[in-house]
Amino acid sequence: TTFLGGGHAIRMSVIDEVGEFPTPFFYAHEETDFAWRALDAGWDIDYRADMVLQHPRTEASRHAVYYHHTGRNRVWLAKRHRPAVLVPIYLATWAAYTLAQRPPLSGLTAWWSGFFEGVRVTCPPRRP
Repeated sequence: TTFLGGGHAIRMSVIDEVGEFPTPFFYAHEETDFAWRALDAGWDIDYRADMVLQHPRTEASRHAVYYHHTGRNRVWLAKRHRPAVLVPIYLATWAAYTLAQRPPLSGLTAWWSGFFEGVRVTCPPRRP
């Protein structure tokens, strides 16, 4: 379970308890990391269909930074939140899913670069 980072409201008491978004993630999956920590702490995530969000129109195209951070941060999510024995299965599943999406070669190259960076580089410690 996660939520879209482009439009949400979070109670300060949740942030006080589980911490802020993981700064090193910068972009991609930071909401998922936060959502998993909030859910682990017993908080709920609610969808509110009665609320309207205004967001500036942005280009939906994907770029190298998107692919890179998505690959790296998916590895960090696994390292921070999954039991060690499940990390390879989790990452293999997401690698297969990424390949099935048929990204452009430049995107796939950036994704693998980020993925291997996530494996090599120590991720931020889990909090709490």
